Formats: sequence, structure tokens, C-alpha cells
Amino acid sequence: MKKPFDWIGRRGSSKVFSPVLRARSRLAVAACLLILATSPSAARPVLEWGISCGDGRVDVVLDDFDTPWENCCTADVSIPGPTLRTVAGCNGTALAVDYDLRNVAPPGSQNAGQSWVVLQRNLAQARDLSRYTHLRLAMRGSNLRAHDTLEVKLKDASGLVAVALKSMTDLPVWRTIYLDLRELTSDRAIDLSRVTGFEIAIVRCAGCEVADNPSSDPGVEEHAGTLYLDEFAAVDLKPGGAHRLPAASGFAAVTRDATVRSKAADALLAQVVPSAAGKDLLPAWFPETVPNFNSYAQAEALLVFVYEYQETGKAAFLDAARKLAARLIALQIPAGRVQAGAWLSTYVPQTGILRGPDRASQPIPCDGNETLVQDIDTCEWAGNVGWVLIALNKLRNSGLHTDTIALDNAIDRGAAWLIGQLGRNAAYPNLISLGIEGNISAYFGLRAAGRLQEASLLGSAIFRFGWDAVQRRMKSGVLPADVASAMDVSGSWGSTFLRAIGKTQEALDAQAYAASILRVNSFDATRYGYGDIAGPYTPAVEFSAQAAAAGIHDADFVLQQISSLQIPSTASYAGAFPGALDHWYGGPLSPWNTTMAGVSPTAWVYFAQYRDPLIDLLRPALSLSISPATVRTGATVTLSARVIPGTTPASGDVYIALQAPGCTANFCKTLFWLGALNFVKTVQPLLDSWPISPFAGPIFSYTFNGSEPTGTYRWLGAFVEPGTPLNLISDITQPSFEFRP
Repeated sequence: MKKPFDWIGRRGSSKVFSPVLRARSRLAVAACLLILATSPSAARPVLEWGISCGDGRVDVVLDDFDTPWENCCTADVSIPGPTLRTVAGCNGTALAVDYDLRNVAPPGSQNAGQSWVVLQRNLAQARDLSRYTHLRLAMRGSNLRAHDTLEVKLKDASGLVAVALKSMTDLPVWRTIYLDLRELTSDRAIDLSRVTGFEIAIVRCAGCEVADNPSSDPGVEEHAGTLYLDEFAAVDLKPGGAHRLPAASGFAAVTRDATVRSKAADALLAQVVPSAAGKDLLPAWFPETVPNFNSYAQAEALLVFVYEYQETGKAAFLDAARKLAARLIALQIPAGRVQAGAWLSTYVPQTGILRGPDRASQPIPCDGNETLVQDIDTCEWAGNVGWVLIALNKLRNSGLHTDTIALDNAIDRGAAWLIGQLGRNAAYPNLISLGIEGNISAYFGLRAAGRLQEASLLGSAIFRFGWDAVQRRMKSGVLPADVASAMDVSGSWGSTFLRAIGKTQEALDAQAYAASILRVNSFDATRYGYGDIAGPYTPAVEFSAQAAAAGIHDADFVLQQISSLQIPSTASYAGAFPGALDHWYGGPLSPWNTTMAGVSPTAWVYFAQYRDPLIDLLRPALSLSISPATVRTGATVTLSARVIPGTTPASGDVYIALQAPGCTANFCKTLFWLGALNFVKTVQPLLDSWPISPFAGPIFSYTFNGSEPTGTYRWLGAFVEPGTPLNLISDITQPSFEFRP
């Protein structure tokens, strides 16, 4: 019997795999097929699209501010009472509140150190709000240097419930703010069927603003100005409500622009730090004077580099991916530390080395020995660890990393750390954090690492504690008041998570909710998109792109809107994207939108224009690896395989092929492996209609005798639809090794 390498030197069949670039082309075709299989939703006319004051999307107006409210009280007699007057508003009459909180209550007084004013409206007859889910209040401020808190309160016969909206008095334009009624809390429950009055307080808040560029001087806080209020209303956003969008029949598709995609990839490549402590990493926000090497941002960049190399074959992206992965592996918290296996949430340079952020409990740097939950969530955020695992596994599945042992070890250690965090709060079994986003990211990280049983436990807990069965959407957290509307948990990542656990209708319902409440235009009304948190305040590029990638309502319209913000070639950071067209910070969960260019907005526009890495994790994955990377005469090379099934049972044909040294631009000598030492020139699968199931282990070995051609050997492997060799249902994995006699 001929040895498996006896074929080398002969011309292969015309039916065999073409060169690697053709394999990449087929990969792109497969991605397109996946996208075309989804259902598009038509974009709406721009003038009707964004949420705005006077848009009619309310069920009942509670107060139209035709007459001024009453001035209730202030924190101290030294604080001037507000002047209340009616003025023209965004929808008829508005209430103008002239306030001055520059004084604070003196030491020894009842409210020492505080400064606030309260206005109220007592109702002649109690109102029944029990059928509604949200309040809507339109507002804007007059002073961009006044970053004070707004409190909205409801009153019944026995007391008040309230929600505090941080740094709201600096809104430069009218914005309609949604508040879930469950966000209003106190030490008692309110009877929503008998609401007897409303209160609004303006509360001095020092140090409550985050600047557009946090490394710049935020300026003097002035604590005085005019707050304008209009259209205080209630709305029912449960499914079937008049102003809740109906769930789509499928996930919307987008029209992709390869030029936008490639420019975004080039922009990220240009930001790789060439030397010093941050070598081979990327600053999360490019203009910051002190770079912040956030681990989530590194994961996003690594994903882009792997995708772009697979798409284009440009060596610079492969080189950047390998070096970035090596840095991430080196930065993993070592054995012997309490949090061994995790990654710090961020790294900043200090005296020539990288250090972590400060702990939440005390101003000392994170070092991996944290024990308090608040410190762990600050130092080793589970969501960031999940995303690093997603990115490292993407590199592993590609077969392109050279040190597969180190890569496997890093993924295993990171997954073990996440598993060790499950159930750390006994009240929420199998959950990690009290916030849903971190759990969702950790879920996908565990899936990527092949820890399917633990991912399933976490997924069940996320749905149990995070799903809102009444409004049919994901909550932002697990506590009763954790109901602020957030795009990532309802409209994008959360929707894809629901698909992953087999709840497609819930995924569509959640997206319908997010689209009903988070549509918004920029402050200058030139761009439309989705906000990250309700509000909404302004389109957030990263979150709009995440939603478009996940197939939300009007995904194509939104992607076109935000893609137009790509920085031109004549400007700094060409090809990158800003966080938003407007700077904004404030409100529930305090979203921060920056005009700085950065990794996250650029990466997510790339993903929306190409492939969503979370949707990729719904598909089965085949990963091949080679050991050793370089082989000498007499040495044995071993091929190992790793299989992670998709989220739904599937069967596929398994193709594994070998390319020999000497590939040209148009031809590669290729054999298809049929098991043992059986190689053929014709296109044949190793396995037909194989029920894709977990597997990890060696599948082939060969000892070199010295007669084989020297150079690079490349294995190719993929799952395809049974009987259709061109219809891939997984990425192509393509590890290589060198034979040097």
C-alpha cells in the first residue's frame, strides 16, 4: 500500500479543494447564505422613526403642564425656591423650572450638605395607572454645566415611590424619557390603581458627570439653570399595547458594504500599539492620553483580525491576531492567585508595565487576589472574561494560532474560572452576577469553550431570573427594580441568547420591545439609530450595530445611518467609528456616549457589516490542531479534532483534507482524508450525515521518514450540509505545520 504522501508531485483532480483563498471565499458565501435565510423588515420613514415628544406614542397624558405645579419645599432655607412658569414646549405648553442649587444646607441642619428643590402636583381625584407599564416624560435643560439629578415620584394615600435619574439637567435638546413603573421604589409598594399625586425633585449632584474624554478637564459644575418639562404621560408597552411594535416573523437582514467593513478593519489594525507596555494591544478609545486596554476591547479586535484574515488573506491581520492572542494569554491571571484563570477588566500602563484598575472597596490596584464580590465585578468582570473566551476560541477554531497548547490551556483556565463563579449568590442558583449582561456574555464564553453542560445551567438561570414574562423582554438585572430598558439584554445579545436556548419567539418579542422604546435621533436630528439605555438619549453606534447584527426591526436602515459616521480618510483615525455623534452621560444605569473613536463602535459596525460572533456560536464548530508545529525526520505529527455542536441538533458531512507544500495562487495539491492512511484526490467526506456531537481527541498521526517534501502542510476541515459540499455549516479550520528534515 502506498504511503499517504506518495501522491505528492502529481497533478490532482480538478474537483479537489482549491487554494486557501477559495476556501475563504466559500466561507463568505456560507455567511451570505446564512444571512439571506433570515427575514428582512422594511425601514420606516425617517420622520416617523425616532421616539420624540408629541409623537402620539402615549396612552394617556397625566399632566400637560398647562398650569404650573406647586413649589413644595427645599433642603434648607438657604436654598432659593424655584421659579415655576409656563412656556412654549415641545408639544404645547411646558413647565420651566428656574433652579439654583449652588448653596447647600449648612452643617448641623437637618439636611446638612444637601441641596434640592421639590415641586408637586396633587390630584383632585386619584388616577388608576395599573394598566400601564411605563411613564413618559419629556425634558431638556438650559445649562450644559449643570449635571444634577432628577427624581420622579408617584404618591398614593400612604406615601411615595421614586426613581433617581443621575446627571439629567444638562440635556441640550428635548428628549422623551421612558421609566418602567417598577423602577420607582421605596420601602413599600405603591397602589398604582389609586395614584394621588406626582412629585419632581432636582437634586444637586457633585461629580456626577463623565466627560466626553475622561482624561480632559470636565470644567466647573454650576448647579443652576432652567429645566423644561412637558408631556408627562403613561403608556402600556406589553405585547398587544397600541404603542408596542408587533414581533417580527423573523430576524431582519442588512445590506452589507465591503468597503465600510474593510476600512473598519484597517482602522483597528492601525491602532495596534507597536511598543512599550501596551505592545500588540489596542487602546479602547483612541484619543485618550492614558490608554485604557480594556479586555473586552481586545477580544473585539481579535475577532475582527481573525475574520478579516479569513476574508482577505492579508498577512498583517493574521500577524496581529497571533500577537494579540499571545498578549492576552500572557495577561491571564496566573495560578496561585485567588482569581486564577480570569482576565482583569482593563489594563493601564504605569511605570512601564500594565496594572489593573483600582478595587471598588479601596483605592489599591486589582491583582487577582480579590475576594469581595464588588471587587471581583470591578476587577474581573465575568462579561469581559466571556468575551475573551469567545475571541480566543474563534482563533482556535480557525486553526491559525501557532501555540495551540497555550491557547487550549488559556481557554480551559478561563472557562474554569467562570464555572467557579456560578451560584456565588445563594439566592440566584447557577447565576454569576446580578446584572444580566455579564451572565449572557459568560454563557457564550462557556459555549465557545465547549463547556456545554455548565453553559446550559447558566442559561437556564438567566432565563429564570432575567426574563420578564409580562412585558416579554429581558430585564437589565435580577432584582425587582432592575427593569431599566437596555439594548444589549433585550435587543441584541439577549435576543441572540434567547435564540441559543431555543426560545426564538421570545427573542423576537424582546427585540420588538427594544425597538418600541429605544429608537432615537441625534441631538442635531441628522442621524437615527438605537439608544443603549432608556431614555433613549442619542444613537449609540456600538449598540445600534449590535442590534442590527442581531436582526432587530429596521436593521438595514439603522446600519446605513450609523455606517455614514465612518471617519473619512482625511481625518484622524480614518475608517474608525465614534461612540456616538453626541456626548451624553446620565439617567438610569448612566449610559456614557462619547464622540471619541474607539474599538467597540468600530468592531461592532464591522460585525454588523460581516458576521455577528454571537450568532456564529449558534452554529456547530469543528476545530483541527496539529502537534508539533515543526516536524523533523523521525518525528510524529498528530492531528486532533474538537467538535462543539450548535444550539440545535444537526447532522452534517465531515470533510477533512490535506494540502501539500507548493501551493500557487491557482492550484494546491490536495487529498481528502477518509480515515487511517486512506487519502483520495476526489471530493469525498470522511463521514456522511454525521449527527454532530461533542468530541475532542487525536484522529490521525504520521511519522516522517525524511523522503517527504519539505515545507508547509495545511489541513482543512469543515461541516457541510449533507450531500452538498459547497454549503458549509461551520467555519473552515485550517491548521498548518512545517516539515524540515
